[in-house]
Amino acid sequence: MKELFYLFSLTFLTLSALAQNNTGSVILKGNGRIHGVVMDSVSRAPVEFATVALYDPGTGKPVNGTVCDDKGKFTIAKLPKGGYWVTISFIGFETKRINVTISETKGEIDIGTIQIHSSAHELEEVVVQGQKVLVEEKVDRMVYNAENDLTTKGGDATDVLKRVPMLTVDMDGNVTLRGSSSVKVLINNKPSTITAASVADALRQIPADMIKTVEVITSPSSKYDAEGSAGIINIILKKNTLEGVFLTADGSAGTRGSNLSLNGTYRKGKMGFSAGVFTRATYNVHGSFTNNQTTQSNGDTVLNIQRASTHNNGTNSQYTFGWDYDFNKMNSITASLRYGQQDQSAYQDQLYTENYQYGTLQFSSLKNVKSTMLSNNMDASLNYTKAFAKKDREFNFMAIYSRSNPTAGFTTNTISPADNSTLSSYRNENRGHTQEVTLQADFQERINPTQLIEFGAKDVIRNVTSDYQYMNAGSNG
Repeated sequence: MKELFYLFSLTFLTLSALAQNNTGSVILKGNGRIHGVVMDSVSRAPVEFATVALYDPGTGKPVNGTVCDDKGKFTIAKLPKGGYWVTISFIGFETKRINVTISETKGEIDIGTIQIHSSAHELEEVVVQGQKVLVEEKVDRMVYNAENDLTTKGGDATDVLKRVPMLTVDMDGNVTLRGSSSVKVLINNKPSTITAASVADALRQIPADMIKTVEVITSPSSKYDAEGSAGIINIILKKNTLEGVFLTADGSAGTRGSNLSLNGTYRKGKMGFSAGVFTRATYNVHGSFTNNQTTQSNGDTVLNIQRASTHNNGTNSQYTFGWDYDFNKMNSITASLRYGQQDQSAYQDQLYTENYQYGTLQFSSLKNVKSTMLSNNMDASLNYTKAFAKKDREFNFMAIYSRSNPTAGFTTNTISPADNSTLSSYRNENRGHTQEVTLQADFQERINPTQLIEFGAKDVIRNVTSDYQYMNAGSNG
């Protein structure tokens, strides 16, 4: 009797284990059958791969289930009699539940077509952010988005232009466009005396962090006066339009150079102010060179040999102030003031020169040469822009006052190779002054989707002077 009891208990436990799956859901066996079709209530299209689950109402646990085919049809077979919940769910749709009962008289149940509704949720806020590509190609120009390039942070405009396609910047900062140095440089679509004396020196006074974009205009329109046979480089500086007070400071230091930048902006309503200071110093920049030059004339060969050690140092500073006011969305006025200073020195130490003719040394010399560049420059501008409801119709008036006072010179000391004493000395100095007043009005109108007409007037009053002096200290013998 006891053995029969143990056998019955073991059989019951085995059947209970077989009646459950790995997740705890009960698998029922019977002859009942449920089938139907799931469709989208809006498009009336079948919802393929929708999930159909069968639940026990008493326990709330799933007992069976399936997935709809590509026509939205489903079938759940081998079900015992009883009541069930049939739930239909799919991503993006509301879950639907249907009560069904399988009985002795009704073993097969056709639910028919079940329409499920898409679930829509209203989002509080959606923020879509995009970033411009580094280089954009437009009809008449190529645009380099410098603000997206972090590799030039802490540098100046020279570092930015080195990254611009079609532009080449040599070690002295001279810029060429497609191999030609005949280019015109604009700042915020306006000319500046800062670039009149030397583009290379001007670029050193503009911090890279202030540059938004660089436009390389290869097909300039008439309002650019067709200056620069190779094209135009237009440097667009950043403008802060956020309300409030903003202060930023940036600095770096190294063994060959350092820089410091301070910028502040204030904006309230339609009016805004900005001010900034940028200073960059270079030092400990050492080098050397050797130059051999051979010329031939009437069968005679002349050989000149030069070699020297070099170093240079200097500072470049820029101070800016800006003001802008938006009367309304169609009318705005801006004013800016910029003052720049430069103090650069370059040295050629122990400049040794030899001259050979017919293979014989004719003369030799040893010199120390110092070249200097001092300058201060100022730009003041006022710009009024009126837009119109019609796209691309715009009127612009611009007034600019610029001046620059560069002083370039060099000092050459001829020294004795024996004791480095000065044998003779001479110096030259070139003081320059450039003053310019520009008044310009432009109007543009789009006449069709592919054509734009521009016309305007411009008056430039320019005064350029140069005072050159040469001084000789004589010779000690």
